[in-house]
Amino acid sequence: MRAAVPIIPSALVWLRVCLDALGRRQAVPAPPLDLDWAALLTLAEAEDVLPAVAYAAGTARWTTVPAAARRHLVDVLAASRARHLVMTSELARALRRFATDGIDVMALKGPVLAETVYPDPALRPFSDLDLLVRPEDRRRTDAALQALGYTPLADEHSWDFDIAFDGATVYESPGGVRIDLHWALLTEARYAWRQREAGSVWQRATPITLAGERALTLAPEDLVLHLATHFAVHHSLTGLLRQWDLALVLAQASLDWPRLLARAEAWRVRRAVFFALRGVAEAFASVVPPAVLDDWRPRGPRAALLASLLRGAADDRRRRLEHVVTLLLIDRARDIGVSVRGALWPSADWLRARYGHAPAAPRGLYLAHLRRLAGVLSSTGWRA
Repeated sequence: MRAAVPIIPSALVWLRVCLDALGRRQAVPAPPLDLDWAALLTLAEAEDVLPAVAYAAGTARWTTVPAAARRHLVDVLAASRARHLVMTSELARALRRFATDGIDVMALKGPVLAETVYPDPALRPFSDLDLLVRPEDRRRTDAALQALGYTPLADEHSWDFDIAFDGATVYESPGGVRIDLHWALLTEARYAWRQREAGSVWQRATPITLAGERALTLAPEDLVLHLATHFAVHHSLTGLLRQWDLALVLAQASLDWPRLLARAEAWRVRRAVFFALRGVAEAFASVVPPAVLDDWRPRGPRAALLASLLRGAADDRRRRLEHVVTLLLIDRARDIGVSVRGALWPSADWLRARYGHAPAAPRGLYLAHLRRLAGVLSSTGWRA
């Protein structure tokens, strides 16, 4: 977990102004004379938007930037451009292999956003390549990646567990580039949503050229739903970069808001999308029509409790409350029980894949599961 960064209000306010102007392709206002540059750079780095500040400083040629800060920003932008070239080169190699093997693939988040909505691709850092394939193609994709020299990464889940019960797994190339391979748009097991309905994204996918190679991307409404739900559920509504992603898409895409709402209800992600859009509207004015937030606003005690927990909460507190936030974001109250029961009493096959092998005694596997749950809950916001 990332350490908490003290937020200096003036630095955060100006940082949002800077990002908003960049996104609108407008001149970025000169920073205030009393700006604490050390605080700004620390905050921007923690929020993964330091390349954007470097780009703004370079294009606007501000004269008030301290010399040490200016040198650091020049180095940051150069490193970001170099990293982008490495990542896109590896993306092209993977896309060529998938095309040869007849595997349809969608680029998600970083790679596609950098090329389509950012004022300069180097401003959107990404540490891995998020790619989506059809569920039935996940084993063929595994073979294709291993043929390219990628190996599955060992984490708390085995590869067999990921393939059978999860919606994603991670691979690494000999050069250290990681591919986060998805066959489901959302992989948070605690969150109950309608995955089958979301599978229809393949029918609406649009062609795109990335790194000179053919790929697919989500239709505009599907892209907003994915980014908003991922931001809310996987990241507990934290992170300025993820908010900027959404703001850029919302500002540049021609969206059918009624269709977006209908699709959110069909996926059962309306509540998560509302809170994500509300946060974006607070950070970047006028990218979300006020009438949309009024129409989407959830009612009832769960919505009121969630709004109360989020009100004024710093990012580190939201992360500590991630388990509570995830459950409160579930659209239908009756699905919360399904999610909780699934977490407390998973199937025997799930337990074997997660903690052991077929000969292991079910009781021992279940006790291992309970110990893990106890450790997770003790380190999160359940105490609060």
